[in-house]
Amino acid sequence: MKIHPPASALSILLSSVILAATVSGEQTKPNFVFILADDQGWNSLSIRAHPDIPGSGSQYYRTPNLDELARDGMRFSQAYAPAPTCSPTRYAIQFGRSPSSLGIWGADNLGKDIDAGPAEALANRIKAADPDYVCAHMGKWHVAWEPAELGYDVDEYGEGHDPEAPRGKERNNPDSPDPNDPRFIFSLTRKANTFMEKQVQEGNPFYLQILHYANHLAYQALPETIEKYKTLYAKDATHYQKDPVWAAMNENLDTGVGRVLDKIDELGIRDNTYVIYTADNGYEDKHDFHKPVNERGYYKAYPQRSHKYHVSEGGIRVPFIVRGPGIPSNIHSEAPVVGTDLFPTLLDIIGGTRHVPPKVEGGSLLAHLQSGGQEAIDRRDPFLVFKYTKPNNRHDLAIIEGTTKLIKDADSGEIFLYDLKKDIGESRNLAQAQPELADRLYQRLTTYFKRFGWGEDQIPELAKRRGAGN
Repeated sequence: MKIHPPASALSILLSSVILAATVSGEQTKPNFVFILADDQGWNSLSIRAHPDIPGSGSQYYRTPNLDELARDGMRFSQAYAPAPTCSPTRYAIQFGRSPSSLGIWGADNLGKDIDAGPAEALANRIKAADPDYVCAHMGKWHVAWEPAELGYDVDEYGEGHDPEAPRGKERNNPDSPDPNDPRFIFSLTRKANTFMEKQVQEGNPFYLQILHYANHLAYQALPETIEKYKTLYAKDATHYQKDPVWAAMNENLDTGVGRVLDKIDELGIRDNTYVIYTADNGYEDKHDFHKPVNERGYYKAYPQRSHKYHVSEGGIRVPFIVRGPGIPSNIHSEAPVVGTDLFPTLLDIIGGTRHVPPKVEGGSLLAHLQSGGQEAIDRRDPFLVFKYTKPNNRHDLAIIEGTTKLIKDADSGEIFLYDLKKDIGESRNLAQAQPELADRLYQRLTTYFKRFGWGEDQIPELAKRRGAGN
């Protein structure tokens, strides 16, 4: 059961009018709602990402609306953010390419000096494929170009948030001034719902992305929700998941998602709207900044190791849910997916594959989704590559092929090989026991980097020259 008020009588009347218009054929092209959470780890939902792994869902956090979304569509248990930090992931999603492919070496506050331009961005490609689409951005941005330059017709921030503030913390990670609107969850939701209502009334197909500030620092939540986790749910806290403020913020975010889902139903466009939900990286923490791979601990993401800022599973594995036309309900997929897959998937759905730029690396998920996970995902490379680069921190490189993962600690040069199927906590290094496999993956990793004219040994120096942010 959802935890927010039902629609008003006026809203229900309006929805019946809009539904009649939709059924009559005025709007037949699919709509898209993409929701990106901030710093939300793999097991932050109360539904399990993997039905057979208890630790892939939380016994403490409550996310009833996201649980319902997962049951209504397909959820992926091996889903990744393109990077273990904010900006690289956001660039990667907008351009359908890994940060390494784009030439991004730093961690945050990145500029326009990348191997791509506005014409190749997602919203511009959607509109090139079909000019009828109206594209909207809501919330956190963290990209050097303005949203309008990348094709967004609407650009909205939370109420009380100054969109003209200087770039950096004040603009990209602001604290909400309204205690009833923690992390701007509810004002972003209201603006998103208003946008959807307008487009449906006008008969426009749309792409809407809601890029939330939750669950980023500083933690903010409704007082009444915090109190529930201090009292009613305190018995369900674990050694790793026990912060009532974070838990409350996570539930408030879920409530915001639920209101968007309710609006989709109210407008009568559920059968014509794809909803995609994921996160930009794992949980926020700073315990392991300077620790080598095998010394990192276990935190909110347990049984996964570490957190944001590292290519360990706790830093890059995230929730990933897709619901929409032709997608069977309550399906779990073990296929590896990544945020860059969004770009070609959307264009595939609207019949715009010829408008996918040639350097896009993501693979369309459409056939996999519609087949209930039976059809394989076709990507340029049969593996995923990740890196983290920031001065005064550890520097990691990783490659994942199926459930096999290799990490190189770029500071020490040490190689780590893991079987994620048997060892999701990355606790047993198999590099010495399986040297041929380790060597093959390492060669693929270095060959991938050389494709873009640089070597993995250059990462720390390139980060310093480019000026990585915070």
